[in-house]
Amino acid sequence: MTLYNKSVFAILKKTKKPLEIKTLKIPEPSRNQILVKVMYSYICGTQLNEINGKKGKDSYLPHTLGHEASGEILKIGTNVETFKIGEKVILSWIKKKIKDEASPYYQDFDGKKINSGHVSTFSKITLVSKSRVYKVPHKLPLDIAALLGCAIPTGFGIVLKYFDKFDKKDYVGVYGAGGVGLMSIIALKNLGFKNIYAVDRNKKNLHIAKKFGCKKTYNFDVLKDKEKFDSEINKEQIQFNIELSGSEVMMQSAYKNLSKKGTFVLAGNTKIGQKIKINPYDLIFGKKIYGFSGNDVSLEDNINNYSKIIKKLSFSKIRKVYKTYSFKNINLAIKDFNKGKVLRPLIKF
Repeated sequence: MTLYNKSVFAILKKTKKPLEIKTLKIPEPSRNQILVKVMYSYICGTQLNEINGKKGKDSYLPHTLGHEASGEILKIGTNVETFKIGEKVILSWIKKKIKDEASPYYQDFDGKKINSGHVSTFSKITLVSKSRVYKVPHKLPLDIAALLGCAIPTGFGIVLKYFDKFDKKDYVGVYGAGGVGLMSIIALKNLGFKNIYAVDRNKKNLHIAKKFGCKKTYNFDVLKDKEKFDSEINKEQIQFNIELSGSEVMMQSAYKNLSKKGTFVLAGNTKIGQKIKINPYDLIFGKKIYGFSGNDVSLEDNINNYSKIIKKLSFSKIRKVYKTYSFKNINLAIKDFNKGKVLRPLIKF
């Protein structure tokens, strides 16, 4: 007979609707799965896109959500050798080099199947493939450690992959100063870049970006006033722009506001079907454009390096950036995030 654990989950049943809070049955871990008690989970833009239906038709409804968390191991599968019960861990959508276990699924008490990915974190207990579980680095608090599930490896990873070869005096732009954008700013400062500028539509985000080392910040509207922008920064000084907002207007501006041989890295997610326009002659004469996913740089190989960078900052300063919500208020957190009231909500279980 199959034994079941159970837990409360926040489930997406319909796009553009509040998540449903419901108790589900959780199967015992298979050979390569780990049962984890979730302690902290952030909500990121990917979840907003799923909830708001921006990723197109969702064929997996109803399903669980969340991919950036920290917690404690409750049970391990028979083929899990590098983790032990009681160990503190990070849960991430970013895959290790090992093979994934099949995605788990849950059941409600009427026997209805609830889908899940390899990792989901909007629940008090969750079942995760060992390929998405990482040990918490030494002396890193769990609320900060949860950022290693998505925001830090994406924001730091872009900088790690592309920036060592650039002159630290050049201007570097971060278009979209949300959770991931802030991490790119922190990584750039750590490398010694002094001329960082940020563009965002949210004044609070820009204020935070300034506190973390941006030399200049610009509201989204400045993109419509090319003359004003050009009067403050010589475009030929801008060697690198990162786009993280998901706005097609911001993407096109980040590409245009570059020197003739500048590099543009695109990591923001647009609504399905949206396109951007570029001038092919820019590429012919020297501009470069790259796409970036958090999986492009190994979290497994770099987690301790990332931890060292984040430990250089005051944890209290980082905590002021994020607003904490109880799990029962997760829909309020999503609502506030949608409205731009908070840079990145943190759910405490």
